[in-house]
Amino acid sequence: MIIGKGVSTGIGFGNTVILKSQERKIEKKTVENPENEMKKFKEALGQVTKETETIVESASGTEKEIMSAYLMIMKDETLIQETENAITNLKYNAEYAVEIGFNSVIQIFENMDDEYMAGRARDIADIKNRILAKLFNEQIINISELKPNTIIVATELTTSDTAKLDFKNVSGIITELGGTNSHTSIMARTHAIPAITKVGEATRIFHNGDYVAINGDSGEIYLNPTQKEIEELEKIKKEQEKENEELEKYRDSVTKTADGYVVELVANIGTPADVEIILRNTAEGVGLFRSEFLYMDSENMPTEEQQFLAYKEVAEKMGDRPVIIRTLDVGGDKDLKYLQLPKEDNPFLGYRAIRLCLDNITLFKTQLKAILRASKYGNLSIMFPMISSIEELRNAKNILRECKIELDEQDIPYKKNIKVGIMIEIPSAALIASGLAKECDFFSIGTNDLIQYTVAVERGNEKISNLYTKFHPGVIKLIKQAIDGAHDAGIFCGMCGEAAGDELFIPLLIGLGLDEFSMNSNNILKSRKRISELEKYDCKELAEQVLKLNSAEEVERKLREFSKR
Repeated sequence: MIIGKGVSTGIGFGNTVILKSQERKIEKKTVENPENEMKKFKEALGQVTKETETIVESASGTEKEIMSAYLMIMKDETLIQETENAITNLKYNAEYAVEIGFNSVIQIFENMDDEYMAGRARDIADIKNRILAKLFNEQIINISELKPNTIIVATELTTSDTAKLDFKNVSGIITELGGTNSHTSIMARTHAIPAITKVGEATRIFHNGDYVAINGDSGEIYLNPTQKEIEELEKIKKEQEKENEELEKYRDSVTKTADGYVVELVANIGTPADVEIILRNTAEGVGLFRSEFLYMDSENMPTEEQQFLAYKEVAEKMGDRPVIIRTLDVGGDKDLKYLQLPKEDNPFLGYRAIRLCLDNITLFKTQLKAILRASKYGNLSIMFPMISSIEELRNAKNILRECKIELDEQDIPYKKNIKVGIMIEIPSAALIASGLAKECDFFSIGTNDLIQYTVAVERGNEKISNLYTKFHPGVIKLIKQAIDGAHDAGIFCGMCGEAAGDELFIPLLIGLGLDEFSMNSNNILKSRKRISELEKYDCKELAEQVLKLNSAEEVERKLREFSKR
């Protein structure tokens, strides 16, 4: 048995088709006629763009949304500026210019400690490789004509590859690279195809035609499974099919416990294209719109108009459903070349998020005005990240007030009573929650950073990853303090960190009194079902017991015992 990371649930059986990456030798050359190299590059880019436009035209649903976003990246002029500069000014050959030009953009995204943004790096790498394939006149394997019951094995299945697949013939996907939020994973989940990633040297381990069985939940892969293993997996498959039928009952229903305690189940998004996916999963709103995507995808500071159009698109698509837009959250693991942020010894504790915005008033006002203008078209709210003190909240609100005055002077309409909230992701904010709650309209707990700052563990550091845990009693006490502080002031408290979508953790959060759960949209129906099975009284009793425990191990054990009831 081989173990990887399951990213799309389900059981799959079939014969493997191995997709190996092309190995190229890209030579660095200085040319006398850069105009010819530029022509070659533009022709290759044009061919790839045209092919993508054809895919978008023939696609529908999730594929269309994802490939439209992919095409938008491809048509962004800032993406090719480095390549054009390498050809025109450095006089490099087209192949080498594409390699270094695109790699410079890819590196920015890869360095971010954010799986969604890292996924965009893979899209850009895919575009680069497709352009290079044209420049090298390579023959591409046709994956749109696969045999039934095919298990695809690849180093990484790119966005464009996935869009070409005839999913009815694919019974599973195995890759060496990729993540939960890659477009391949999203589309695999949309089509209910099991997928497993992080399988080292998969393209060497498997050979074309191998019979394989995979479990997308556990990440288990069986090469030439025994009859007993096949029977066990078939049994699991039937149980999963029954569970999926059950989940359909929870579409478009109110999220409430068995005894009638109502909570809000919303989703996290990164781009306007994500809205279609969350609506399909019947999320009740957007609990976190990571606005930094507009900044990361641009070589220059996005204008007020560019931002306004993006926020307006989301607002209109969501209608009356709430949409919480987090203001720019960069710094730390997310760098912007054009901001020229200072090099810091510990960027996670440094010049980032609201600190950066309060120090760059023009940048901050541009975004706030764009959000205010878009608020006319839907139910938008503003959320400030990384608030650590009441002074920061007051300063941010004062700048927002100035923006409103300036829009009023220009007779530009906006939602006058737009709600303003903050993220509780720093322990100091949780500790003074009762004071902060009196000066804003809502809280959203960002558990990813709250855990990191509470236990002093960088969440991306694998050597101490065992210490990074939401089960730590200190983290849970801070969550309770934030919720209680919000409720004492009469405002709601949500959560947009990964803990909000953890079925093991949900009963505890219900017991602590959390009002809103924001998560990956693929967890919406499962979470709604789980919540419907709970009794508020039982959850409250669980929370009281957990708050008396002194170790993460005890907390996790208690939650697992509760889940088996």
